Amino acid sequence: MNDTNTGPVRGEFRWYEGLAICLSMIGVQLCSEVINQWGLYFYSPSGGVGRTVYVSIGLVGYIFIIGTFWDAFSSPLVGALSDKTSTRPGRWRIVPIYGRRRPYIFFGALLMVFTMTGFWFPPIGHTSFLNFVYGTVLLCAHWTLFSVAVIPLNALGPEIARSESARVALGTWTAVGMIVGLALANALPGVLISELDPSRVESHLSIVLNKETNSNSPRGTIEKWLQSWALENKIPEEIVDETNKSTFKIRGRLFEELQERSINQGIERIFHNLSIYEFQKLPRKAFRAIQVSTNLTTKDIYEKLQLEVYEYLKLWNSKFIDIQNEHSINKINIHSKLLESLEETDILTASLKNKEISLQGETLSVISDNPFSEGEIGEIRDHLLRSILKKHLIVSSQEDRNNIIVIFSKSLSSVLALAGIYDSLQDSNIADVIWVGESFSPTGYRRVATVFAIISFILFLLPVICIRERYDSEAIQSEPLPWGQGLKDALRNKPFMIYAWSFFLFTIGFLAVQRVLPYWAELGLDGDESTITFLLIPFILVAILSYAVIPIVARYLHMKWLMFIALGIIASGMPFLYVIGRLNVDFTVRTILGMVLFGYCGIGQAIIYVMMIPMLGDIIDYDEKFSGERREAVYNGLSAFIWKASMAGSIWLASQSMSLWGNSIEQYTGVLLVGPFAGIFGLLGMILISFYPSHWRKE
Repeated sequence: MNDTNTGPVRGEFRWYEGLAICLSMIGVQLCSEVINQWGLYFYSPSGGVGRTVYVSIGLVGYIFIIGTFWDAFSSPLVGALSDKTSTRPGRWRIVPIYGRRRPYIFFGALLMVFTMTGFWFPPIGHTSFLNFVYGTVLLCAHWTLFSVAVIPLNALGPEIARSESARVALGTWTAVGMIVGLALANALPGVLISELDPSRVESHLSIVLNKETNSNSPRGTIEKWLQSWALENKIPEEIVDETNKSTFKIRGRLFEELQERSINQGIERIFHNLSIYEFQKLPRKAFRAIQVSTNLTTKDIYEKLQLEVYEYLKLWNSKFIDIQNEHSINKINIHSKLLESLEETDILTASLKNKEISLQGETLSVISDNPFSEGEIGEIRDHLLRSILKKHLIVSSQEDRNNIIVIFSKSLSSVLALAGIYDSLQDSNIADVIWVGESFSPTGYRRVATVFAIISFILFLLPVICIRERYDSEAIQSEPLPWGQGLKDALRNKPFMIYAWSFFLFTIGFLAVQRVLPYWAELGLDGDESTITFLLIPFILVAILSYAVIPIVARYLHMKWLMFIALGIIASGMPFLYVIGRLNVDFTVRTILGMVLFGYCGIGQAIIYVMMIPMLGDIIDYDEKFSGERREAVYNGLSAFIWKASMAGSIWLASQSMSLWGNSIEQYTGVLLVGPFAGIFGLLGMILISFYPSHWRKE
């Protein structure tokens, strides 16, 4: 086979081609990792945090499994089609782009803009099977177009870099783009989703003064009330509602302090009424966890505690469970923060039997054959509170039977805080306090996806514009091989099969960790979307610094052993996701430990990204010895098949772990266990890669 390149270094790439590949890899990560990282969480977020669940956690994983398997089988076909495509434009090329790869890159990237954006618009605003069907169809279309663009793009690498040193250099360009793209795709959305969500409201209290309060000293009234809570904070000027001088907003640090004192006061009162005086708050922010020392059994303390919390909240029941008639005396709407994350079966109390009910988010609609009386409404509210407490109050025993963990959900904790605040209003000039909880909408996700889709398309255009394909199918004649022959040869290619199985096992575990990262940040670290940004800062910095060292080490150490080391780093680091998530330390300490862990894993990921092109090029050269053809796209297509199959496996692993062992505030072991599972899969990959042949060129 001959090479038609006329550049200064025969058969090798120019610097601007390397840069185009690097930037296009950022586009690859943006159009894939946003869905990989946030898609599962968007459709089925953590339970008990107030977000819309579009698809149940037990079902949502199959959206991604079906989508990735659909694409996994189409990827090798795309590779074979690209290899057999005529280099020169024919009559059927709508846009006359030269080459076997570049036309696919252009059209695949263009159409991905629509699938990447549309995925975030499920048609039903609550849990529905229709959302499952919609998400599956959109994802199948997206991954198919992804293969159409990315497989030919990856095939350009081994084609324009033929020597091992050139492939390591191009692999470094590729790795820089992939690691930067991975960091951007995982870190930026966490911040941008919040910033671009116009419906996101910060939790706060709206305080309304009595009309007879001296209008010249409303601020003094609020400050006096805060001092009764031992809070000396002055009221910031900006919290005054300019449209109503008698209304104030307490938010930020002052709100957090007030809420904390009120919750502590309420919990202390509840436990003291049960004659429990030894209890300790555990450092959790996503929910309230209390370790109790008592001789009572778990069952006894749960029953007594539920009754005591019920009595504590009963006085202000109408505040927490708001019931309103809706134009008909036969229909009522019940609004409550405590209804979030509940199913209709959770609230089928005796008072709701034989009535038509519909639960959507925080609103329960009830329709009766007969008009509702005031007494019946009060009975519904009373029974509903009892049912709600069964879901929002959790009691679990520890190995030490005298120590019991009591968990108040995030919503119940807020309600307890508000109940304590209401109790304090009796001797003040404050008329009412309205608690406004943090709210979310899908708009932030949709805007981020749209921006990333457009940026991805622009970055995909760079190799289309800047890279000249070396291979001319008309100028370089070779004996045509059957379409299926390339696939058969690949399955008999020993280096490829070792690489394939090793990469498959490692990727299942590593991608499973990516899937649960939003859950881990929220439940394991007590953070939110923006926490992921902090985790990935050391990841990207360490990875980029590693790129200065990896090419030097590659001169002395075979790529096989570099991959072995990389897999060892990942395998040894991932189990610490479980350890960090279980530590009884505060948010800051856990976040710092998470940053250290991700920085350590960044070394391994950097090595893997650099070595992928040299190792795959090595495998393609091995194939050329026997076939006489350059079948870059076939092997990239099969590599994509492996990646998609491992992606499906990772989604199944993550979703089933969370489904079996929990992904909610009261039970999130399923989130933490993904780390050890990933370590096991990484270890299996290490063992396999050690069998990769180091000296086949000498055979």
